[in-house]
Amino acid sequence: MSTTVQLPATDARSKDRPIAGWRQVSLAMFAVAWGGNQFTPLLSMYRAESSFSEVTVNVLLFAYVVGLVPSLLASPAMAARFGGKKPLAAAISLSALGSLLLMAGASAPAVMFLARTLSGVALGLGMVVGGLALKALAVEAAEHAAPGARQPSAARTSAMGLTAGFGLGAGLAGIVAQWLPLPTLLPYVLHLAVCAAAGAGMVRFRTARHLHDGGEDASRRPFPREYLLAVLPAAPLIFGALGIAYAVLPSVVATQVGGFSTAFSALLCLLCLGLGFAAQRVVAHLSARRRVPARTLGVVLFVAGGSLAVAAANGQSVGLVVLAAAVFGIGYGLTLIGCLQDCDRLALPGQLGPMTSLVYSLAYIGFGLPTAIAWLHESFRFRHTAMLAWIAAIAAAANLAGALAAKVRRA
Repeated sequence: MSTTVQLPATDARSKDRPIAGWRQVSLAMFAVAWGGNQFTPLLSMYRAESSFSEVTVNVLLFAYVVGLVPSLLASPAMAARFGGKKPLAAAISLSALGSLLLMAGASAPAVMFLARTLSGVALGLGMVVGGLALKALAVEAAEHAAPGARQPSAARTSAMGLTAGFGLGAGLAGIVAQWLPLPTLLPYVLHLAVCAAAGAGMVRFRTARHLHDGGEDASRRPFPREYLLAVLPAAPLIFGALGIAYAVLPSVVATQVGGFSTAFSALLCLLCLGLGFAAQRVVAHLSARRRVPARTLGVVLFVAGGSLAVAAANGQSVGLVVLAAAVFGIGYGLTLIGCLQDCDRLALPGQLGPMTSLVYSLAYIGFGLPTAIAWLHESFRFRHTAMLAWIAAIAAAANLAGALAAKVRRA
């Protein structure tokens, strides 16, 4: 079944519906993104409070990818069958359940693994179905806009809603865990409150029952070559940048920050995602004047961040860790919005949902880098500097080769 956009039926209130709908969908995406990333700055806390090993906490960090990737791949069909409201409501509920299980199983890795998996399922639904719902609302808004009026961008709104949820969820969870009592409980109470607000908004949400265009099955048509050769190689760097910035780099300066490791991780989360959010806003303004190669800039910044990370790990420098995290954050923001804009630009009818799902799936495979680095370090004593250098080199080579191949194909 194909999955792009079908407009809702017009009624007397249709002019007001897109504006309200943007807020409701954005809040739902914000809530599931919060649930997906709130665990990240708490890694050092669980090492201390529950005596988990480095590999265990990184496995739990990566666990939500187990639920997320199948959810991403199934979400286009769910959007086509059920529309936007039901899948988004289910995503909010699963995200809240994940937080409840994290509260109940703070010393039980199996329960926490299940909780993180549910958070991943929720995030996958929210990212894809939310993006498709925003696209439908953007088309509807264009139908009612005055000639020449500036239209909202579904790709930008999707990227910024997710980034805000990732950033505030991680930042506030880390601050609460560092300085307030009950650090394994209170951070998740905040998320439950956000889910309650998002759920209340979803009750009033109205859009097309089916998010599809009635075109032929997208699986029968190959994806565009530029997407395969240039966009997909960049996708793993989206969350690979964040994973290195606030799951790997804090560990290389753990002895330098003393008892403030949780707060330091939260600071890096806020820094990365705050700069990523700002970068996405800048891209939106510059795009109105001239085409900005956001994805290419993002890849370049990932490689630069990797080089700074090598220097930071080699010298165990807190200052260089902060600088590397800042560069990674901007690179994340540009790569994410660039890949989403490319999907929007390149997708044929029926392909937007599957193309977006595949980008997000590869992006979250990149989030497994901290787990791989931790395992290689503990099992084989590989140095952080060598692993970070290889990651930067492979990223540069793969994306350069893909970009050159795409240009040769176009020629």
